[in-house]
Amino acid sequence: MSIGLKFVANLRYEISKYFVRSTCKIAVEVEPSLIEKLENAEIKARHHPGRAKIGKIELPLNLRHALERVTGDYPIKTLLKDCKQLDQYIGSRHPPVEQEELNGKMKSITKEVDNRMPPGKLSSLGEESAVNWWRIREKLIKRLMAQRNYSWKPIEYGTYESLVYAIGRGAKEYSVLTSILNELRVRDQSFQPRSYFDFGSGVGTGMWAASNLWKDTIFEYYNVDSSRHMNDLSELILREGNENEQILLRNVYYRQFLPAIETLYDLVVLSYTLFELPNIESRRDVLLNLWKKCSGYMVIIEEGTRRGSELVNEARDFILNLNSEELKGEVFAPCSHNLTCPRLSNNGDRTPCNFEVRYVPLHLGGVKNNSLTTRYSYVVLKKGKISDATRKWPRLVRPTLLRSKHIICRMCTEDAKLQEVIFTHSKHGRHAYRCAKASDWGDRLPIKLGDQLPTIRKTVNSNDE
Repeated sequence: MSIGLKFVANLRYEISKYFVRSTCKIAVEVEPSLIEKLENAEIKARHHPGRAKIGKIELPLNLRHALERVTGDYPIKTLLKDCKQLDQYIGSRHPPVEQEELNGKMKSITKEVDNRMPPGKLSSLGEESAVNWWRIREKLIKRLMAQRNYSWKPIEYGTYESLVYAIGRGAKEYSVLTSILNELRVRDQSFQPRSYFDFGSGVGTGMWAASNLWKDTIFEYYNVDSSRHMNDLSELILREGNENEQILLRNVYYRQFLPAIETLYDLVVLSYTLFELPNIESRRDVLLNLWKKCSGYMVIIEEGTRRGSELVNEARDFILNLNSEELKGEVFAPCSHNLTCPRLSNNGDRTPCNFEVRYVPLHLGGVKNNSLTTRYSYVVLKKGKISDATRKWPRLVRPTLLRSKHIICRMCTEDAKLQEVIFTHSKHGRHAYRCAKASDWGDRLPIKLGDQLPTIRKTVNSNDE
């Protein structure tokens, strides 16, 4: 070894003897009632009440068969290809650009073009050349506007497009809605909805999920979708793919427009629809109309992308900021608070507030995948006050990281902060440690966060190098 390398190695060793590594942990307090049940072996930590996931979700057999029947004589390979393309397109959508933003971009691009093609040059051009110069300039501005702005347009669903949507997204959307509504059913067991309203109902995925959970209590299903073909297909699926069969549910109604009547509904759903509305004003009008029709819970769902998460958050804030006492509400899930979303309040962080669910796709055309995952953003709003004592439990907003002798959980807390907690058996006790180990993205932890624990100071010696 050269003299230089020996000097560096010795210096590194001397420094390592005095180098200190610091780690910190947050104190937590497990719900006392839960501790008693865990101590008495009434429940196991992996079944603690904050767990929301119900594993891999599969369409009921009768709906799977119905979707297979409605494909008819369409070539399966072509159908599946179009399903994939539609799903990718929906997942990559942007909301429409607002006029104010368009005006700002137009000013910016016009200034940029002025620098490239100074208007002062016109004085040196002849009449014909000036006309040509202006034509080139306008074309350049239009091209730059087209390149830098998302070209939004509504999706038109005809007979075939509706079928593609049902085959490509039916199982996925059903799993998302089932996961969300199941948590609502478990946390609020007194909620027994008697009426269901779905705006942008599509092929009826929300109705499938709600009826599977509350079939004995819901006596009316009101579906609104602007596509007549979607409504027809939804009804055909409920007839198990055969027009001569009796419909599976009672009192199912379809409309293409929001009704003017002021009937109240216990459960209102707005799923994968906000992207279809042309501007923020139309979104607010729809939200206000639906919220006025809601007497219990309203569920809003979108794609789990940054833009989908922003639209859900926009809807959440709009409802929470309504001034009327009659329209006051609170967030039931996923937030444990009514404050500003900490994930989306940071403009530098492009990470969406989203969650993940596993589902079983349709096995058509040789598709053999037994499990796929999808990400979604959502909010569940309750009319009036929430009495759920567990609402303040922090929710895991990213996958749990299992490490040697410690577990890292990243969660959103009741004071609207993104908190990372390192759970260890020695510092937090076995109950907190096991509950954290059994929990994952989307679950809630039945704990109360406390103060920061004393810092552990560990000297790094040469053996740690």
